[in-house]
Amino acid sequence: MPASPARKARTRAEILDHAARLFRLRGHAGTNIDDIMLAAGLTRGAFYAHFTSKDALFAETVRAGYGLAGRLRAGEVEAVLDEYLDKDALAATARACALAALPGDVARGPLAAQLAYANQLHIAIGELARGRRRKLDADATAAAILAIGAVILARASGDRRLGDWLLRCARRTTKTLLKPPVSRARPKSTSRRKSAAARRPKRAARSRDGRA
Repeated sequence: MPASPARKARTRAEILDHAARLFRLRGHAGTNIDDIMLAAGLTRGAFYAHFTSKDALFAETVRAGYGLAGRLRAGEVEAVLDEYLDKDALAATARACALAALPGDVARGPLAAQLAYANQLHIAIGELARGRRRKLDADATAAAILAIGAVILARASGDRRLGDWLLRCARRTTKTLLKPPVSRARPKSTSRRKSAAARRPKRAARSRDGRA
């Protein structure tokens, strides 16, 4: 008897979850289909009922939005960034976020994975730009670069003190970048002020001539 659509969807989601965890932990090259299906408690033959290849599955795990993009969608920006850049959570954050864990694998991987990565980065920047005029706001983009880059560098560094410093600097600077923009009164046109000033002496001269 064939599996019901609901059961098939659950099985696919389980494969995707286990694959995402293994890809982030071991990378694309270090993970094979047998590892994924063993972690999911399924046979290799069941894999092809849900995905056409390991590359297709890899792209799908990136597209699923594990990590920063998904957390920003679900929570408040400042709280999410505080947690994301917490030095005590670095190992867990680096393993859980596709944007921080997989840039090298994605760069060497299939085009579908690269496009999925770009889409997740767009989503993260858009969430950081909440309340601003543009979704690709420059300050929000810089904040995304700082947050993701700090996690990548802190994780790669063997120096704990340096890693802590990178995360602390990134946390402080992202808060500065993401402060609500201050609305400023539009200054009067300089040319108008000059023309008004130029007219005043003429009016004064006319009034003196009239009195004379």
